[in-house]
Parts: sequence; structure tokens; C-alpha cells
Amino acid sequence: MKNLSFLATLSIAAVIAACGDNGSSADGVDDTISSSVESTIFSSETNPSSSNDNSSSESSGLQEPKGSFTDSRDGKIYKLVKIGDQNWMAENLHFADSLIYAFDDAQKVCPENFHLPSLEEFQELVDFVGGLAKASKVLKSTLGWPNGEHGDWNGTDDFGFNAIPIDSGDGGTDENYWTSTHDYHNYKTGMMLKINPYPTSKFRCNKSADSACFLNAEPETKISVRCLSDISTCGSEIYNNRTHFCQNSTIYPLCRGRKYDAGKYTCKDQQLYSIATDSIYKYSWVWLNPEKEYGLFQDPRDMQFYKTIVIDSLVWMAENLNYASEGSVCFVNDSMYCDLYGRLYTADQARNGQPEPQDNRIVQGICPDGWRLPTAGEFRVVIDGNHPEVSVYAKIIGYDTNHEMYDHENESGLSIVFGGIHETEPTLWNPEWEGLNRDGGIIGSNFEFDVYYHYFDGSGWSMKLSRAENVRCVKNL
Repeated sequence: MKNLSFLATLSIAAVIAACGDNGSSADGVDDTISSSVESTIFSSETNPSSSNDNSSSESSGLQEPKGSFTDSRDGKIYKLVKIGDQNWMAENLHFADSLIYAFDDAQKVCPENFHLPSLEEFQELVDFVGGLAKASKVLKSTLGWPNGEHGDWNGTDDFGFNAIPIDSGDGGTDENYWTSTHDYHNYKTGMMLKINPYPTSKFRCNKSADSACFLNAEPETKISVRCLSDISTCGSEIYNNRTHFCQNSTIYPLCRGRKYDAGKYTCKDQQLYSIATDSIYKYSWVWLNPEKEYGLFQDPRDMQFYKTIVIDSLVWMAENLNYASEGSVCFVNDSMYCDLYGRLYTADQARNGQPEPQDNRIVQGICPDGWRLPTAGEFRVVIDGNHPEVSVYAKIIGYDTNHEMYDHENESGLSIVFGGIHETEPTLWNPEWEGLNRDGGIIGSNFEFDVYYHYFDGSGWSMKLSRAENVRCVKNL
């Protein structure tokens, strides 16, 4: 388990919040780029909605669970409690004689019509009960916690959540709950809500018995699971939170599996459109530098739009290519990651089967007509003195919902983000999927700019033929 408390004071937002107008305009595409990168954030859910109806009609026939629930798999009965608009199991899951679960098992262990809550959904709970500073006190059970030389660590259980103490195995008392959210810095690890343990425990949020926090944990760590009902309330209506969301007491469908600011955008055919201009907005534009002026290009092969930026004598795509060529993949084969990071290509796929040139000859590769892969020399110029953290890296690092920022400046506006690595020939030391938002690479005509943990001094330029990474395209002015 890793004690990384960078999310301890995280305020989770569930919408895209776009403001300001800093881009060039084009018919049919929303050019609204946030004037504050930190305010332009987004969330992801697991089941995209196929509905475009932003009414509450989806709630017809749904019933809100009340009182208790019987798990049809083993007949166990669980008490339920409504806290805010959420319907929670009021006790820990106890399926297949297990009270604690590894991360992968936790993702799939909840019964039908319930699910493992995301970090965002736990944050909604925490916010409703008064915030992280007091969440432990009001969520913990009134009995069973230590009461001795370090004081009374029992809770008040104000909302009926009944977080009971669990022996941590290291001489202390804990209660930790898996979320369904992967760690933003390292896809391998998962996030958990920690109900602050007794002072002698190895891991704790701080010295207060009242506070809770979000930490990450290694996936093999076994901790508790609380399941959340798929049914929530929105004003006087009920809805399925796996396909819809609530904003200002109105129910809206998720768009491409995500929430959005329904006051600014509408979802049509699983694509966001600006209400003000009836123009397209892409989730990937969250990475852009709001102080830069961007152009716009539409790929005639699949009609996708890309923001572009002029740097010296070249026009660069300011986002990773997302053209679905044969063999290309999304990270962990999930299209939601392609929405944000583009697709992953091997060097051979990026060059479209052309041999690697030994000089700066032009290679169109997978890029659209009129565009081409950049050369190593061209990319080195943009990096500007081996400082990509100043010149090209995007600031935001989260791929779901968060305010986390690297100390990057993105002065060029190129807005490099890392969509991870797909190892086409995985080994024990090189897993199939690696490094989302942590490391990855950009494949050019005669180079592969490969970065470890965003640190340039750990990067390389040589081609790795079995790896699939991101592609950027350029063209001459």
C-alpha cells in the first residue's frame, strides 16, 4: 500500500466547465477553451448511455431500493441506507465468505443492480456528510473502535453508514474501501477511501480521529467493499446512475460515458455540442493551453476534428491522432481513453508499413493527406533545449476527474499527454498495458520519443518495434 495523500483535499467536479473564448472559430465546432485549465475537468463512468433524451423519462419503471436487499447469489441480506441522493449498503459486502477483496476482484464482486463506487461517488458521500475533515467521525460506527490511551475513536454514525473497524494486520485498526478508480499517476494501482485508523496503525491520513482521505493502494491489497445502488434520486425523480446523471434537479444522459456541464453542452448521437453555438466540443481539448490561439482541421477519412498550432514553419496537430487504422488500439481497449489520449500505434503502423528512413526524408505514414510524421530534428526544435516540461507537456494529468497538475508550462501549446504503452509482445517485465498518464511516447518518421514518468532525462529516441504509442502529425505552412 502506498501512502500518497495527494487527493486528500481534492474537490471532485462532475462536469466539464468551459469558459472564455481563446480559439479560432470554425463552422460546426465549438472553440470554447477554458480560461483556466484547472476548471476544465471531466469524469468517466463505465457504461455509456445510448439515449439522447435529456429528460427524466428513463426513470419510469425504476424503483428505489429501501430498507434491505437480498443478494440472490447467496441469499445474504444487507441493510440499506439513503445518504443524500445515494442508496448505499449499510454494511460491508460479505460474498463468497470474503470480507476483504483485492482491487480486481472488487471491481466485479457487487451484486446485480449495485456497483463498486467511483472515487467521485465516494466524494459525493463525503461532501454530503461535511467533508473529509469530519467524514470519519460521522461515518464510523458508535461501538467497536479503540477507546483507551489514545482517546475514544468511536464514531457518531450520524447517517447510518456504520463503518466498522477492521484489523489492519499491522497492529492497528483500519477501515478502507476500494473505489473503482485507478490511480491518476499509475494505472496499476487503485484508489481507496480511508476511514482514519487508530494512531498505532502504519497508514493513516493524519493525527485526527475525525478525518478521512483518499489514498492509493497496490492492487493485491485486500480491503473492504461497500456497494452503491445503480438507482439514485434527482429532485423528485429517480434514475439509473450508470446511464444518466443529475444536474440542478434535472436528469441527463451520460455522453460517451461521461458527465458534462448540461448548462453549456448537449449530447447528440454521443457527441457533445455547445448549446450556444450548436458546435462540436471534444473531451480531449481539456489538455490545450487556454492562452494559445488554435486552428482547426477535419480529417476527411473519419470526419474527426483536431486542434492545430503553428510553431515556426510547421503546423502541428495539438492533440494525439485518433484515426482507427487496422491494428491500432485504445488503452486497455477502452474507447473512452481514445477520446482523451488518441489511439496507440506501433512504429510500423505509424509509418504505414514504410521502412524507417535513415535521414530526414518525408514519411506520411498514418497521417492524413497533406500531413506527415515529424522528424527527430523537428521534434527536438519544439522541445527547445531539452525542456519539454516547459515547452510541450500539458498541465493537467488526470484522465478521469481531478485537479492534479504537473509543474508544466506548455509554452508551445503542443499539449503533449501520454496515452500509455501497449506492449504487443508482453513479458513478465514488460506488461501488455503500462504507464497511462505516467509515461509513453510520440512516434515520428525516424524516432520514438519515449518518456518515463514525464521526466525527460529518462527518455529515449530509438524505435521500439513491439510497442504501440501515440502519434502527432505535422504539415508545412
